[in-house]
Amino acid sequence: MPSQDDVTPSRPKGRDELARDWAIKVGRTAYVPLSAAKLTEELHELLNVVAEAVAGDPEVAAAVGSRLVEIHCVGAESLSRSVEVLAEFVVQEGADARTAALVIGAVSAAYTAAIQAFVLEQQESVSQALLRANRAVQLDLQASEERFEDIFTHSSTGIAMVGLDGELERANEALCTILRREDVAGMTLTDLIAPADLPLVNDALASLRYGRMRRVEERPRLIDRDGEHFRVLLAATIQKDTEDNPRHYVLMIDDDSQLTLLGGRLQYQSLHDALTGLPNRQYLTTRLESLLHSDIEHGVTLFHLDLDAFAVITDGLGREVGDKVLRLVSERLSAVFSNEKAMVARLEGDEFAVLVENGPDTPDVDSTIRMIEHELAEPVYFGDQGVAVSATIGVLPRLHCGDRPAEVLRASDMTLRRAKRSGRRQWGLHDAVLDKKEQDQFALAAVMPGAWESGEIEVVFNPVMRLDGTARVCVEAELNWRHRDAGLIEHEKCVSMAEHTGLMLPLGEWMLRRAAETACQFDEMLAVCLTESMAKSPDLVRDVRRVLADTGLHASRLLLGFPVHVLADEESEAADNLEVLSEMGIHIGARDFSGSTAEIELVRSLGVAAVRVKGRSQKPDELVSHVLSDLVGFVHEAGGIVVVDPVEDTEQRAWWTELGADAGVGPVFCVEPTTRWPAAG
Repeated sequence: MPSQDDVTPSRPKGRDELARDWAIKVGRTAYVPLSAAKLTEELHELLNVVAEAVAGDPEVAAAVGSRLVEIHCVGAESLSRSVEVLAEFVVQEGADARTAALVIGAVSAAYTAAIQAFVLEQQESVSQALLRANRAVQLDLQASEERFEDIFTHSSTGIAMVGLDGELERANEALCTILRREDVAGMTLTDLIAPADLPLVNDALASLRYGRMRRVEERPRLIDRDGEHFRVLLAATIQKDTEDNPRHYVLMIDDDSQLTLLGGRLQYQSLHDALTGLPNRQYLTTRLESLLHSDIEHGVTLFHLDLDAFAVITDGLGREVGDKVLRLVSERLSAVFSNEKAMVARLEGDEFAVLVENGPDTPDVDSTIRMIEHELAEPVYFGDQGVAVSATIGVLPRLHCGDRPAEVLRASDMTLRRAKRSGRRQWGLHDAVLDKKEQDQFALAAVMPGAWESGEIEVVFNPVMRLDGTARVCVEAELNWRHRDAGLIEHEKCVSMAEHTGLMLPLGEWMLRRAAETACQFDEMLAVCLTESMAKSPDLVRDVRRVLADTGLHASRLLLGFPVHVLADEESEAADNLEVLSEMGIHIGARDFSGSTAEIELVRSLGVAAVRVKGRSQKPDELVSHVLSDLVGFVHEAGGIVVVDPVEDTEQRAWWTELGADAGVGPVFCVEPTTRWPAAG
């Protein structure tokens, strides 16, 4: 039996619920640019209009059809879904069959009319857009053609329109100028391109024609009016018709013969010295690299020359004479090696290099050096002034295949530098062991600033003792560097590296300040040995004044040791510094004292408080002992004391005592300086 629910008729839907159902159904058939709530609200209003039409005039429902189109309910099934909902609604509203048909018909008719108007409007809009786009394209095309014509007519680049058969259809005036022809009409590429280069150009054009390339560039030779060949830069593209079929080639031609000459000239200048015309360092490096990667039976030798005292010529006779001398040196070096397979190069300034590919008859190094010295020693006269030069030479014989050019040139620099330390007109052979040692030292010097900043470098104190050990004369401040790999680097090596790198001035002022801060806590004399750069520094007096003022150390408790050879230079800043510091009450010492007559006179005139002499490892004979004894006596008469550095053992201390020396420093008194002020006794 059916249940009570089955026989109960369904409850009619209210307008709100029906509007929601309508919104859902229509929303599935078209994109409606309204939110769900807004669409539901719109459709609810349309239901009210339909209700009014049912109750009165059915034609009122036409507004519903128009409104549905206005809110874009225009999908393929939108009308049928709307009719379905409205049919249900008019029945609920009690409309008879005739009224319902008239209402639904009015909605459908108005909907159809609105759709037609909507479509016509869209078609008109698209049509207008197409017309505007077509007009813009026509204008752009016209502008492009005008620009092309302007470029074609006025460009300095030769331009030609070439048919697919190779015939010139059109050419601008610039191309005629490049070809030195009045007209090229009717000519073909075969007439204009050198026969040897024609296949190359034809292959390039074929790549364009068959779509393998979009643009090609070649450097063929063209034929001018007189039959002369000249190189050009040719760029080509292909122009197609509306159906994308190749129509003709567009060739752009530039005469770059002048650019080629200019490029060659610039390349030459980049690889050669402007003054002498010799290869420069870059060219030498390139050549060296090439030779080091080849198999030369007798090897390669590199001579690295530095002219001695060249500044004397330029400062005394002028830069113009100096330039003439450099040109002369280049000519004479080239003459020395004229029979060898060699490259003579000017590196920079007054440095030259010669790279020799040794052969079975190449002279040995000693003979070659003598030839160089003989050629350079021959005077050359500028007016009535005869000028000659000498050179110091570093030699790297028998370079190995596979060596790196940068390492070879670095080794030649170091070899030359060692030769220069022996004096002028010297020469030396490369020594790999010494190279490694010096390289390690340079590496240490290079990282010294960082070590100082990180605290690896310390100020240490070394006692200066009476030779009999009864008393301490003073305490000397020194530098120690505890390197994590090299171990302890002592004072002399520290200051030597700092002096060569320019670090000594700030490092020396720091050492003096740190030492003074410690010394002011005690009653003894503080001694600080100055390096050459410190002694000559125009800021020395200012730095010393500032340190004394900041630390409270009295000037009478400070002894500054000046290198004696620096004091001998009356024109240097050191003599002025010494005079001012002495007037401040600071004690002055002379270090590196050798006992020459000039130094003796200097010590007497300056009134130094202490003279430091270099210690001896062996006891002097009777004659030398007599000389040293007289020297010590003279220093005493001048009011100073003699300090021996170093005193290494008790035997040395004994015979220096016999000679009359007063004090000493070294292992016999202190094995290793410490960062603390040494205890008395």
